[in-house]
Amino acid sequence: MVLTSLNSANTTVSGLSKELIRFEDLNVYMSERADPSEMTVWGDADDTEALQYYRALVNAIDDGIYRLDAEGRFVSVNDVILELTGYTRGELLDEHVSVLFGGDSATIEHEISRIRTNAADQSEVLDLTLKTAEEEQIRCDVRLNVIDAGDITQETVGIVHETGEREQTETETTEATFRRLFENVPGNYLIVQPEDYEIVAVSDAYLDATMTDRADILGKTLFEIFPNNPDDPADGVENLRESLERVAEAGETDTMPVTHYPIPDRDSGGDEFEERWWSPVNSPVFDTAGDLDYIVHSVEDVTPIVEELQTEREQELLQEPDTADSQLASDVVLRGQELLQQAKREAYKQLRESEQRFRALVTTTSDVVFSTNADWSEMHSLEGSDFLPDTVEEGPSWVDEYVPPEDQPRVRDAIDEAVRTKSSFELEHRIVRDDGTVAWIVSCATPLLDEDGEITRWLGAADDVTERVERECYLEDSKERLEAAAEAGAVGTWEWHIPDDVMVTSASFANKFGIDPDAATEGVPLEQFLSAIHDDDRERVERKIEDVIESGEEYEEEYRVWDDDGELRWVVARGHVEYDDDGNPVTFPGALTDITERKQFEQQLEKSNERLEQFAYAASHDLQEPLRMITSYLQLIERRYADELDEDGVEFIEFAVDGADRMRNMIEGLLEYSRVETRGDPFESVDLDAVLADVCADFQVAVEESDAEITAEALPRVEGDPGQLRQVFQNLLSNAIEYSGDDPPQVDISAVRNGSEVLVSVTDEGIGIDPDDRERVFEVFQSLHAQDEHSGTGIGLALCKRIVERHGGDIWVESEPGEGATFSFSLPAASGDET
Repeated sequence: MVLTSLNSANTTVSGLSKELIRFEDLNVYMSERADPSEMTVWGDADDTEALQYYRALVNAIDDGIYRLDAEGRFVSVNDVILELTGYTRGELLDEHVSVLFGGDSATIEHEISRIRTNAADQSEVLDLTLKTAEEEQIRCDVRLNVIDAGDITQETVGIVHETGEREQTETETTEATFRRLFENVPGNYLIVQPEDYEIVAVSDAYLDATMTDRADILGKTLFEIFPNNPDDPADGVENLRESLERVAEAGETDTMPVTHYPIPDRDSGGDEFEERWWSPVNSPVFDTAGDLDYIVHSVEDVTPIVEELQTEREQELLQEPDTADSQLASDVVLRGQELLQQAKREAYKQLRESEQRFRALVTTTSDVVFSTNADWSEMHSLEGSDFLPDTVEEGPSWVDEYVPPEDQPRVRDAIDEAVRTKSSFELEHRIVRDDGTVAWIVSCATPLLDEDGEITRWLGAADDVTERVERECYLEDSKERLEAAAEAGAVGTWEWHIPDDVMVTSASFANKFGIDPDAATEGVPLEQFLSAIHDDDRERVERKIEDVIESGEEYEEEYRVWDDDGELRWVVARGHVEYDDDGNPVTFPGALTDITERKQFEQQLEKSNERLEQFAYAASHDLQEPLRMITSYLQLIERRYADELDEDGVEFIEFAVDGADRMRNMIEGLLEYSRVETRGDPFESVDLDAVLADVCADFQVAVEESDAEITAEALPRVEGDPGQLRQVFQNLLSNAIEYSGDDPPQVDISAVRNGSEVLVSVTDEGIGIDPDDRERVFEVFQSLHAQDEHSGTGIGLALCKRIVERHGGDIWVESEPGEGATFSFSLPAASGDET
């Protein structure tokens, strides 16, 4: 024995190779454990050390080990059981063994009872089916050992050794299917083995008739389930045994006479019996070699008939006991004939109902049921819609007439192969309807054979799948167009399988990284893509990927990458991580877009803005100097020659000075406008209430002179440039006061939170704006009023628009002439601000 030899070599169990520990060795150990005096596997080790050896052995062995209490519930399981079944230890402990072995648990219980009855018996290897948490079926060998150790004599240890594949084989699936069919047949049947008459299958109807449960019957013998009544022995038991023996010897069906065979009353716990009369038939079932494999035992419960006849002729039967049995049997036969006629009438009724159900089934599962002759030259629709055209006997064959020429070879090949093999087939093809239109159908047909095994006709069903095929074609076309659009738009897709580190991408994505498209569509490691990223960007991208996997946030990153032509391209990648039920990252799909042209345009725009700013600065500096000179000389003329100038001369000088001042203001405004992007301060959390308070303080004089009233709600915090936001409020309040009309200005300032944005509104009751001018007021140098009506450079609102856009927002106006105006703009809310 392997374990003994290992022990003699002083090798610890914890260091054993799993390959050396066998199913049989552990069984021997478990048998030895039953008698501590004979337990020599661990030598002279004490109990504590032996227990440690035992635990190491249980954890090291390849086979599954479990322990059951007296009621067949799991007390402990090793890790192999958990790996084999997919259950957790918490899901199995305290559960009945049937959780894993289903109906085979009855076989386990029977084997346990046998071993307990005869302690000298060794457990046989049981060929059982184990059911996993995923409903898979696993063939395995199970050996049982009853623990005989004082107060735990009722416990059992089971050793499970996997012998088959996890997937159900076709044979197992077929066996399970036929078992379900047998269990649901409308008759009282059970199947027994020919030698010991052990029950292996039973119909539901039999269980109902005999008031038994399947779990209590399977694995036990027929006479264990239905023993003779010791208080009133009947001939039925022996008659049944003799009939089964005749079937086993002769291999022919044996029909028994009406038999008196009481059955145990389930409600009484088996202590009392119920009177029953049966009409049994026992039939042999042979295997492929012609040997007797099983015996089918079918019975009809004729107790009501017998009781009726006994009541009618009780006195006569009691007076003539010799005649009673034969006369009773004769009466039962006559009564049976009556019942047979009733059954025929009921069967005819059920047949009509079945036909109705068949027609209803056709209309719900298939569009049409059809029949063809043996060579498919004729076809006739039996039930359903009429989209499948019939053929006439004298005309061309159905295939020639109604199947398009392009599909005929494929249809004929399928039919010829089915005829050759005499088997069913299923095929998708086109047909030509009677109206000339073409439809797609899925047809399946089964041959009907005569007693010689020759095909007489075909019975089939067909579904019109035209809409589905057309939809698939449309989707395929859409997919091709999408792929073409993606290629044209420089878009690529990827899916990174994180546990396996396999990056699967589209061809356009692979080309962007200089990777072979064929290899990328099969999958390559992520590192191949990362190595193509520009050195200055790679670490940032890797860090972003790790952060996204950790946090589960959306992924978006811009970076540079070397393509297959060795050119440096700008790309933007967006994606997200998908997790399994345990929260482990599984896949990382996404899409990538080439933004090189946009980046080049932005760089050109940045350079253009720099040149524009330089031009604006130079222009403002160079223009303001002569303007100052013009203003100075005009003021000098006005002072020196004031006495010599007439009224017109003084007015002309005032116009010239005013024009120079306005020109200087426009130049300063234009310079300020050009510097919004380049000279602004970094964004920070801004308290709009504080900004508005500073602006109102600056306007204190204007407010008092115009008798203006400014009201404001509590404003939230935003992310922005405090100085530029101050300019926005200055321009809007200045305009509200300037264009208030004849009435004292009324200005109201409010703000609302809208998701990640704050919407600020400045409302006045002034002269208003024509709807056609709502866009024009935000353009540079666009003033809606003459200078003698309202002063201004025409840059204020344009400056507001550019500042708001720098903050990622938008600005607009809602107004009607004479009804005031409301200027609204959006700003990003401060992070962490929920008010």
